[in-house]
Amino acid sequence: MVGTGYVGLVTGACFAEVGNDVLCLDVDASKIRTLEGGGIPIYEPGLAEVVKRNVAAGRLHFTTDVERAVRFGAVQCIAVGTPPGEDGSADLRHVIEAARNIGRHMTEYRLVVDKSTVPVGTADMVRAAIAEELARRGAEVPYAVVSNRNS
Repeated sequence: MVGTGYVGLVTGACFAEVGNDVLCLDVDASKIRTLEGGGIPIYEPGLAEVVKRNVAAGRLHFTTDVERAVRFGAVQCIAVGTPPGEDGSADLRHVIEAARNIGRHMTEYRLVVDKSTVPVGTADMVRAAIAEELARRGAEVPYAVVSNRNS
């Protein structure tokens, strides 16, 4: 899970709650330290208990190590912030950077899921960013990109 905000942390904790082994990545080291210390950097009713239970069960982990996170799971969920730009459009730079990081470090098949609130066409941009990074490395690694949108 790339991102430990409202979408990423809640989704990651829920995936762990149903039995999946989840590694949540964030570039904000203070957030990761808070989570590793048993704190929760956001408020969501019941989240603290779910996180605590799944950390104790060994199903929920946290890191700032991008390479470790990419190598960790066959499913890579991008759940990073998409703040509005000056014109009101979604700022996708964090989504694209997450995709580039996946492309830089993946060594085997990955399913990349856009979980962030993103506009139509973002999956194509994510796909292209991963392809560029793989080409830069001279690597041919299979992957798929899907969007998980709430209606």
